Amino acid sequence: RLRAIGQTVMDSAIDMAPGWARSMLQWQRVADTQGQQRNTEGSDGPEPTAEQLKDLMDDSARRLGKIAVIGVHGWFPRRMLQMLAGEPTGKSEKFCLMMRDALKAYLLESHGVSVADDDVSLFPLIGEGQIQDRVELLLAQIIGGNEGPANSASESAPNAADPALKPSEPASGAERQAELAAEALMPPRQQRAAVLRSADTVFVVTHSQGTPVSAMLVERLLEAGILDATRQRVGLLAMAGIGHGPLAHLRDNVVIKYIESNTARELFELMDPSSFQSQRFVAALSTILHAGVRVVCVGSWVDEVVPLHSAIVQGVSHPHVFRAVYVDAAYYADDFLTGLIVFALRLRNAGMYDHGLLVHLSGVVAGSLWGHWGHSTVYAEPAVYKLAVKWLLLSTATAPEPAHMSYRPFHAAEPLNPFYIPSIMRTLWDDPSIQACSSLRAELQRLVALFDKWAPETRAAKELRYRLEPVSCFQ
Repeated sequence: RLRAIGQTVMDSAIDMAPGWARSMLQWQRVADTQGQQRNTEGSDGPEPTAEQLKDLMDDSARRLGKIAVIGVHGWFPRRMLQMLAGEPTGKSEKFCLMMRDALKAYLLESHGVSVADDDVSLFPLIGEGQIQDRVELLLAQIIGGNEGPANSASESAPNAADPALKPSEPASGAERQAELAAEALMPPRQQRAAVLRSADTVFVVTHSQGTPVSAMLVERLLEAGILDATRQRVGLLAMAGIGHGPLAHLRDNVVIKYIESNTARELFELMDPSSFQSQRFVAALSTILHAGVRVVCVGSWVDEVVPLHSAIVQGVSHPHVFRAVYVDAAYYADDFLTGLIVFALRLRNAGMYDHGLLVHLSGVVAGSLWGHWGHSTVYAEPAVYKLAVKWLLLSTATAPEPAHMSYRPFHAAEPLNPFYIPSIMRTLWDDPSIQACSSLRAELQRLVALFDKWAPETRAAKELRYRLEPVSCFQ
């Protein structure tokens, strides 16, 4: 059975650090001059107990009301490659159905709330192409050109697509069948905007290239007044999202360079924070987070396409963002490396800076195009979808206050100096905030004990162990 380590992180996050649960519920966060986030100290009374948090989440679950699920698929290879590699499995319909089933199961198991299929409206949006083109195509499937501003966010986009543009490749019979199947799941076209507007809770579920597409799509729906995070609860689940671009070495892949379309090559622009696509994505994230949208970013172990730091959008800091990593059972081990990555994710989820540790560890857990499928297995695990539901319930248990996003731009294509890692570990070990927290301090001590027992097998992990030898001397 597959295992989602992100669920473990979520379950242990509430009691992770003193004061965190209280500030989590009241959203008292501030950004310092370094762009980091820290909990605001105050006299807000004692931290909520586990029973109080359970009561809050039970009440939050009962207030879900009418639910809508929007599915946005990722980038699909060209059809000639699909004939060799097989038809893509990460389709919008799958995401919608998985989210609906996970939502129903989680609410019934954890909160005793029953949801019928008819209580959930599905919007599996279909449309391939470059990022800006897809935003227009998917938006047209919801508003049909009849509602609100349709072009405000992309007026300056180079080569912005007209919603009526045809795909560069003629649709195959299978694709037409997929479009008809998706249409059958959605409300009638003329009712879609009204259904979304009347929903009390909206989940947007996406994968890979669909992450920047979905962020910009939600931004446009907010601008059009179809979504309103002040009266609705809106959550975005980004699975193996390509926030900071793909693995750098894929740029030189023969298929990418000479066979694939510009759609695939465009994704590498996200590695450069000064590129148009990267700036548009960050701007859209800032807009939707400030509006109150909750975001869950789930990276995947041995992802052969997207590095971990990209999937969790490492450069962004905001209290509405929750990060997790999915580990397939075949690769799971309760060892130093797994513990270190989960620890770094806990720091980020608590609003603390990891000093770039996750960036340096991303290469160690990256997969290969030959023999790894981490990029696809993440969306087959129901616990990933349940995590998004749990985060939305927890983070909206009380009325939030607006918070601004902070952003640390970095060039994902630049080579890393691996000898920074021991310095990062020493900095974390000496961090007063971590040392003042008994649970985090205990976790660091556990990591030191695990390091002595760690016997990595891959070349990258062996090199990491060699560079981290000073960890065994930490006192």
